[in-house]
Amino acid sequence: MKYFLLAALLLFLLAVRGVAAPATPAPRAPGDVVRIEHRAVDGLPTLGPATAPVTIELFFQPVQNQRKREITLVETLQAKHPSRIRVIYRIVKATGSSRLHYAALEAYAEGKFKPFLDALNAASRMGLTDAALLELGKSVGMDPQQLALAIANPPPGYDRALDANQRRQKKVRGSGLPLILINGKMPRSQGSITDLELEYAAALEAAEDLLDRGADPRSLPEAFEQQTAPNPLELAIPVGNTDETVDDLPDVPPIATPALELRGMPSLGPTNAQVTIAILCSPASINCKRALDAAASAQDVYSESVRIVWAPFFEVAREDAADLGLLADAALCAERIGTSSDDLDSPGSQGWRWVERMMAESNLGRRTKKLLPEELLEKVSDKLNVDKQAFAACRANQAGDAIEWIEKARHSGVRISPSTVVGGRVYPSITDAPTLQQLVGAELEPGDCPGCLRLDDYAPNWRKR
Repeated sequence: MKYFLLAALLLFLLAVRGVAAPATPAPRAPGDVVRIEHRAVDGLPTLGPATAPVTIELFFQPVQNQRKREITLVETLQAKHPSRIRVIYRIVKATGSSRLHYAALEAYAEGKFKPFLDALNAASRMGLTDAALLELGKSVGMDPQQLALAIANPPPGYDRALDANQRRQKKVRGSGLPLILINGKMPRSQGSITDLELEYAAALEAAEDLLDRGADPRSLPEAFEQQTAPNPLELAIPVGNTDETVDDLPDVPPIATPALELRGMPSLGPTNAQVTIAILCSPASINCKRALDAAASAQDVYSESVRIVWAPFFEVAREDAADLGLLADAALCAERIGTSSDDLDSPGSQGWRWVERMMAESNLGRRTKKLLPEELLEKVSDKLNVDKQAFAACRANQAGDAIEWIEKARHSGVRISPSTVVGGRVYPSITDAPTLQQLVGAELEPGDCPGCLRLDDYAPNWRKR
């Protein structure tokens, strides 16, 4: 016991004097940079309170001497109404100046965003070299080593923020930069501070009306999104080229009844997405490709909220129906058994990759030699490294599944190929991406209209008063 106490005392003394410190991390070499984030790296620079009734979004590329005017106009207006206006600086990637958008976000992360923009606009030298850019950052108090890291190897959050800004720009269909939004709307004129003052006054009046009706001051931007959501039944839907009409189309796009069973179909996007766009078409159709491309463009805008599904549909009485059924069954098997392809360009499911490759090869064959179905399947299987034994077994077990699914889709109200299904409504082929985007917006941000199917479930309380 005595020796135990002596040993414990010795260890205590050594620890106090710092002789034994095995848990202490080794000191870093001089010059090493350790980045410790004190704020979300995918956040955006802002000016003004989050509860301001008017939000101004300024989309711009941080390019020298080209955005000073718009920034000055917006900031002048905010300075006149500091408690009522919040500015969100939505930085957009600058082509040809890829370092500048990362440098601007790094300046924000270091608390030097405004001084950095001012210095960038004041720089007399165009086309800053890396050394000049680092010197510019240093002149406003930025850490040159952290800035060098940010432009050479930007944190993932920076790209997330930039991608979100790009999706937001697409969502509002803003084609030019700089772009100004006031409470989600593009002003009719923004040439002077007087023009913006008038737009601000109108936006403030609308915001106060929403607040009087019970809108949460912290979610006013979302309230404006819902208020302006289109009625899908009032949208003019341009119809793309179709392959065939199985039956007469109703004047109003019908709701698929019973609902289409889309589990196990090739898809692109999160499986728990709020909105599903289903493209129903022949597996070897140019028109199908165009409808899928439009859906992919809309999904890119709402990447976290939208899923695209491909499903087969064609006239089962046509002469080549057996060939098309064979191709469609193969796509369903590709979704089930997967592939071993190293081609990761497509973010879709294994079956989605199969459909993309099958349509590409089929359309290529139209310009050269048309491939027979078995030749097409063999070519796609080789491209995607499919386990041919498992693939053949699946095709044997699922033979006719596609035709059976098509019969059910006809019973649900599908009449034309291709068809685009959004929010449960069956439309003819939609190849216009902005129109499809509006339909998705109507589902995600339901307004008070007969066509907004989920109003009772999803609209906030203030929309129901």
